[in-house]
Amino acid sequence: MLEILGNPTRRAILTKLAKVPHSAPELASSLGISRQAVHSQLSLLQSNNIIEAIESAETRGDKYRVKSNISVNIDITPDYYNIKYNTSTPDSESEMVEFKDMSWSINYSKIKTPNNKIKYLGDEMRKVEKSIVDLENKRKVFLTQKKCLILEIKNLMHGQFKEKLETMLRSKYEDIKDKNLRASLNLTEEILTTMFFKPERYFKGFRIDVLMDDLFFSDMDKYERNRRFGSLYRPLLEDLSRMMGFLREDEDDWFLDF
Repeated sequence: MLEILGNPTRRAILTKLAKVPHSAPELASSLGISRQAVHSQLSLLQSNNIIEAIESAETRGDKYRVKSNISVNIDITPDYYNIKYNTSTPDSESEMVEFKDMSWSINYSKIKTPNNKIKYLGDEMRKVEKSIVDLENKRKVFLTQKKCLILEIKNLMHGQFKEKLETMLRSKYEDIKDKNLRASLNLTEEILTTMFFKPERYFKGFRIDVLMDDLFFSDMDKYERNRRFGSLYRPLLEDLSRMMGFLREDEDDWFLDF
């Protein structure tokens, strides 16, 4: 999804199709690019279920419109990383919301002239937009709080647990090289911060595969991933479990226990 939306031409196409259905020739003319390029982008968007073709009596060939609802949140800071997106088709029953269902539709039905109807709708739109901005500002406050908590967790790791873990690893592997020790300490910190980015996900119990997915190995073949990295994680988690009272194992599941 990020690769699809990362292309400026595709974003320009989606901007137009979200407002008014366009044919391929209309898009090519409007965007100043070749029809071949437009067809290529439309084909990719259609194959990913983002747009759909609709018959048009006005033009030769189909027109296109956006088919799916797409929501993307990206938060990357020095102390926090999260990318979340979801897509859904708006014709599903759970998402079917019509104008008549809105609380202000009763007042709207009493307005007689088109000009006053537009004015009323514009005013309600402005109120909704303000509510969205207020929600986004509240979200920023909560994200700042979360970053502060994560930063303090990191400080605690560096101040308390890192030295203990280093001592434990040197005792366990007497011939461990400094390079391998640093790599193990870095991986340990990455594991813990990954868990605290999404504590609910890990509080309920997780398999090592889930942790490895969140550590950005999700595009790698799982057999190859387990062959290369699988042997690293269980020993580290076991060491962390012995050293920290909030990480425990129950058979093949692990839990953040707090």
